[in-house]
Amino acid sequence: MDMTHQSAESNTLTKSSHLYAAWPLLFVPFCGVVGLAYFALAYVINIKVLSSPLSKMNKVLATIMSGMCALSGWWFTAQWLQTL
Repeated sequence: MDMTHQSAESNTLTKSSHLYAAWPLLFVPFCGVVGLAYFALAYVINIKVLSSPLSKMNKVLATIMSGMCALSGWWFTAQWLQTL
């Protein structure tokens, strides 16, 4: 097997991996358009993390952390928009 074929196989993610990466999108109905932007960005970051060669524990922690950072970013943006 050549190297290009092997690397293409290792980057494919299962449907369950996409569901794990999309967990921040659960907040979108409560957070509106601003939340959609933050949580879609977190989803893209989670896909990159899950397709990386990190250990399983690091992938889980990074996925949780990116979602919580997106939630925090949404919170501070929402607070700022309410003061305008």
